Amino acid sequence: MLSIATNVYLHSVESLRASAAISPRRRPRKQVSEVMNWFVVADEDEDPPTEEVMEWIYGVSSCPGKRFVHYAGKKVPWKGFEDAGTTASGSHGTDLFKTHPELPDIIADWFVTTLIKTPGHAPAEPLASASILNQIELPGGVAQVRKQLADARRRDLKAQLFPELVATLMGYNHMAMGGTKLGVEIMRLVVTAYPDSADAYDSLSDAYLADGQKYLARQSAEKALALLDSHAAPASSWSDTEERRKLIRDGAQDNLKQLGTPR
Repeated sequence: MLSIATNVYLHSVESLRASAAISPRRRPRKQVSEVMNWFVVADEDEDPPTEEVMEWIYGVSSCPGKRFVHYAGKKVPWKGFEDAGTTASGSHGTDLFKTHPELPDIIADWFVTTLIKTPGHAPAEPLASASILNQIELPGGVAQVRKQLADARRRDLKAQLFPELVATLMGYNHMAMGGTKLGVEIMRLVVTAYPDSADAYDSLSDAYLADGQKYLARQSAEKALALLDSHAAPASSWSDTEERRKLIRDGAQDNLKQLGTPR
């Protein structure tokens, strides 16, 4: 039986302060990382500092599958709580459903992703993975994140620490700035994290080719084409459209043409 913990936070400051659901000081770290959390807050909340508390709790939650919905607006001064006579503005707690009718669908989509499509493994989002993404670019960071991923995979074979697309773009960015070696290392890390992604292998082929590692560039391009042909997995973790598959195929084939006939 699969047991998945999820939380949707639209609470008041008092209930957030009282909650020990994701405070690392009150719960074991392992339990914190397993809880999927979805947060929504509006700047116009009539019960400040709800926004600040929400951001704090979101920040200490270590689950990369967490989500944060923030409705921007004009901040209001604190005038008291609803039960003390403050008029509800539709920006606090469940009142948000009245002023933002799209919220139920957003929450439902998140539950479908978290509980059905990828049970217990909602895709890592950039904001939730910011510390990991920052670490990748530090000296020795790729090796450290690789170790963290290996440690996470020993506990959970499907664990993800960062989104494929963002890390791939980071790799290309370093290559464009002359950091080809780091670009190769980042692309290799992406392949380790997303071994079924044809897109990841195509990008790794680009990196190897830019670094002059022709044999490995060929291997990676051929692997990308093999994954596309197998149809056993999506072309990438973030897109599987026919248009995207064609771009990946064209890129891998172009690399093979540049490499010429293998000796």
